[in-house]
Amino acid sequence: MSDSVRRKRNYPHGIPIDPDEVKDDIATDDASNANNGQGDGYMSDMFVTMCFFARLGFIQPPSCLKCAYRSSGCGGDGKKKNDEKLGGGQNSSSSSSCSELVAWRRDAGILLHPDKLDGNIVFITCDTAKSLVNGDAYPSIRWDTRNKRLLHEM
Repeated sequence: MSDSVRRKRNYPHGIPIDPDEVKDDIATDDASNANNGQGDGYMSDMFVTMCFFARLGFIQPPSCLKCAYRSSGCGGDGKKKNDEKLGGGQNSSSSSSCSELVAWRRDAGILLHPDKLDGNIVFITCDTAKSLVNGDAYPSIRWDTRNKRLLHEM
């Protein structure tokens, strides 16, 4: 994903974020950085991330790509070796907080296609995605694994 795209604010964990809010934040940053069109690239990156995890067999992305890369031990910083020495294994690296946005489908029964995303996408933070995949629920959002739907109030 584009590291040069800055969001104008941090998003709260456990809350679904409307795509229009994310687009507005990116558009504001683009105008201030004079990088027109970069917001479209960010949204494209989010779609590619969804497709990447879908290709691996995930119904919804379990985390952002940065955390997936880090937890795979491919980060190259030796963190995995240090975690194993401390008895933490692979799950220790996932305990760090991450507020990157992850795109989730409200209804995962609808096929993943760019033309079918309108009204079916909501953004959540990486930490929220990790929690929802593990079965946790928040007051305003919950993942229904049986029906493959994201239940929320916006």
